[in-house]
Amino acid sequence: MEFEHLKGKLPLEAKKAMRWQSIFTHSLWLLATAGYFLLVHFFDWWSIIGWISAGLLVVSFIIYTIIAPNVYMNVYSYEVTDTQIDVQRGLFIWYHTKIPLVKVQHVETLTGPIFRKFDLASVKIITAAGSVEIPALVQRDAEALREYIARLAEVDDEDE
Repeated sequence: MEFEHLKGKLPLEAKKAMRWQSIFTHSLWLLATAGYFLLVHFFDWWSIIGWISAGLLVVSFIIYTIIAPNVYMNVYSYEVTDTQIDVQRGLFIWYHTKIPLVKVQHVETLTGPIFRKFDLASVKIITAAGSVEIPALVQRDAEALREYIARLAEVDDEDE
């Protein structure tokens, strides 16, 4: 079954930011693995655990730094209409979430240090039943989308 993508796609900067997040995480993993090998040298521990960790590190790096950002860009889409918010995501399991605007209680933008470097932010839409995030939008687009959803859903701006 083929699914039709929605209009909103993630910007190309999102791919770079995802890669840098992965590189940072894998750098920490590499330091931990190197530290384990140092301990193996001094305390005569089993080195097989370090080799397993190094092998998993390489496989994880390839998947999450090289492959996943490309795939994620192709399988994530969103659309905001006058009555609802649609978010589609997934590779093997396809999630299609529809949120009626009347159910929206709170809308916020989120950004971390890596996203700030690439001028990106995420929009988080919160309802009584949970939340949905539209990740890695250009900062000004994320803020405009937050304001647009808040206006349509008649949500008060809590920053004021």
